[in-house]
Amino acid sequence: MDNSANKSKGKKILDKFSDFSARVGNEVHLRSLRDAFATIMPLFILAGLAVLINNVIFPFFAAGQHLTNLQFWGNMVTNGTLNIAGLVLAPVIGYTLAKNKGFNNPLLAAVIALSSLIIVMPFTINLVPVGAKKAVNISGALDFSNLGTTGMFAGIIIGLVATEVFIRLSKIKHLKIKIGGNVPPSVSASFSDMIPVIITLSFMDLLSSLLLVIGKTNLIALITNLIQEPLRRFNTSLPGMLFIYSCGNFLFTLGIHQTVINGTLLDPVLLINMNKNMAAYAAHKAIPYILTNTFRVPLA
Repeated sequence: MDNSANKSKGKKILDKFSDFSARVGNEVHLRSLRDAFATIMPLFILAGLAVLINNVIFPFFAAGQHLTNLQFWGNMVTNGTLNIAGLVLAPVIGYTLAKNKGFNNPLLAAVIALSSLIIVMPFTINLVPVGAKKAVNISGALDFSNLGTTGMFAGIIIGLVATEVFIRLSKIKHLKIKIGGNVPPSVSASFSDMIPVIITLSFMDLLSSLLLVIGKTNLIALITNLIQEPLRRFNTSLPGMLFIYSCGNFLFTLGIHQTVINGTLLDPVLLINMNKNMAAYAAHKAIPYILTNTFRVPLA
């Protein structure tokens, strides 16, 4: 009697944990994040091929200035893929989140996410001009270090937050602007959501301005230093990887696929490591990281 009671109690605990894990796996923000990474994955594959061709194939039959000219091809591809990863992720996440939540204008949500990311970018950046030895402050420019994989977590978080705020505001009827007459649906939709757009972008602008004036910093730097780097160091360490995969495998025994945990926690940080490895290889330096997406494929 006691054994059957214990088994029944154990089954109930496992069922509850399984239900909780399933809810986590179907959580709209995590699902949107996975959808966004799946959407832009071809960009990262192309970037890897460009680095391979640039630094392995081209040197076989070219050297000197001719090689430099050929390598412009791979450098341009990298600029249009990995070096704008954060910039691309924000609107794609905005779109997938709005679509997964059934919002009627996901394209506008993507625009809001992109605009919000640009708003929180540093007002001035520190760069070394070509041929110079000292860095100078430049305003009115965007830097690949903020747009690329270094700013990937910023793109993720800002894309999620800005889209969530915008969608919630858009559900408030008193903030809707209705125009009559025979106007195109796209124009009517834009006017309908105009006030939520203004409030959302104003909120992001206020946050960015306060950080700049009071904290002498920006949201990109805060997210990178306080969230992205600590997570990257732990998640891509051997203990971190073993812990994440152990949790994923345990969930799989309950019928939940490992990507619920593995993909969400590892995709962004492993891509950052891969980008740093590619940059080091292109600069003929030692490869700094073993754990990347390529390393993870046999384990997935």
